[in-house]
Amino acid sequence: MNEPTPSPTALHSTVSATGSAGTSGFVESPALVRGRRWSTSIGILIRRIHLYSGLFLVPWVVLYGITGAMFNHVGLFPRVQIREVDGDVVAKTQLSTFPSAQELADRVIETLQKDLPDHRIELTDQSRAEFTGDLMFAIKSDEGQHVVHMDPVSRDSWIGLQPPNEEEPEALLPGKKTIRLPDDPHNTARAAAAEIFRQSGLQADNVQPLGWTKLNFLASVDGEPARVTYVLKDGHVDVDRFTGEDGMPLRQFLLRMHTSHGQPPYWNGRMFWSLIVDTMAIAMVTWAVSGIYMWWQIKRTRLIGAGIIVLSLLVAAGLWFSLQNFYATTRL
Repeated sequence: MNEPTPSPTALHSTVSATGSAGTSGFVESPALVRGRRWSTSIGILIRRIHLYSGLFLVPWVVLYGITGAMFNHVGLFPRVQIREVDGDVVAKTQLSTFPSAQELADRVIETLQKDLPDHRIELTDQSRAEFTGDLMFAIKSDEGQHVVHMDPVSRDSWIGLQPPNEEEPEALLPGKKTIRLPDDPHNTARAAAAEIFRQSGLQADNVQPLGWTKLNFLASVDGEPARVTYVLKDGHVDVDRFTGEDGMPLRQFLLRMHTSHGQPPYWNGRMFWSLIVDTMAIAMVTWAVSGIYMWWQIKRTRLIGAGIIVLSLLVAAGLWFSLQNFYATTRL
């Protein structure tokens, strides 16, 4: 005779009384249950932060990636019109006799030694001469600025045409470039800086201005709207016609966004962009940490993931020391 099937309520009661396995007879303590719930809740929270912060920052992640690549590749969304130069043309020029990096380094050392005979100047054993970029020369025409790029190693060459800026500022007061204000506020700021240095226990006999703090505002010149930029450091002033345009082609605008840094003293679009940059920095760290957390939660991926992390650290360390050596030898 078949036994009756227990009801769901009875099964639930059995599990609750005997533990999660229902057979061990072990009853979980309330603290253990709460800890497991907290662990689950934290895991869900981290996953949600990882997901929704990524969704919110999609426009800026894409923008950051594209504008970063634009610095490395002039042909990406180009404003410059690129024309390759045939190798036969290059071969017939004096570029074919241009010295190699090592030959040029030898000539530099030889000339230095000749000019400074009291010193002993020579190349080191670990010296490896390298050029830092293309040779570039420019001419101007009605079409714009033509720039020839010549690779000093491969001799490959190309010409880029930079068309004129269609939004070039129009000076409304071209004859006036510098003004001197009575009771110049920059002198007031310099005196204040000197006093701050002295009160901080530092010598302040020769305080020098650093940076180019500017004052920007709109005005009217002979009834024409004007944009005025005044440089506090030296009194330079630009008075241009204001048309509501930023004066930059789209490519230049995107690159300017990528390199913008610091925070202005006002709450404006520039300040909000700065906050987005900070948010991106925090998000990138958060994605890395939360990604490691989510990887560790999946046991079957731990071994492969650990190998990838080790590989990543090795590559990062190699790049770190390689760049340190590059900057130490080039000062770029």
